[in-house]
Amino acid sequence: MTRQFPYMKSTFLWKGDDFILTPEALANPKNKYHGLERLALEHHEAGDWRLAGEYWLIAAGWRRNMMDPADERHVEALQFALRHVEYDRALADWKKKKLSRNAMPYPSQFGLSDD
Repeated sequence: MTRQFPYMKSTFLWKGDDFILTPEALANPKNKYHGLERLALEHHEAGDWRLAGEYWLIAAGWRRNMMDPADERHVEALQFALRHVEYDRALADWKKKKLSRNAMPYPSQFGLSDD
């Protein structure tokens, strides 16, 4: 089922007894920016920080256009994505300039945890 909707998670629990497949569930645009965020994390973990930052930025823009500004969780998620943009850009710059390990940016410098 998920192959027909490329932005859907392949791990979505379609078999749950209380889940009813509806067009609204399939067309939920939130799955698109969540998918971009997952893609950004994959590229970050692979060390492709430039591309990861771009995915985070696109996801942030998409989320911003769709979110309810009064929803605190969305505001926090937007801020989280933008922090990742800056962090991944800093890592890409560090890599490009071939700076020493001492100059490497750390997540805590961007309001992200070191976990």
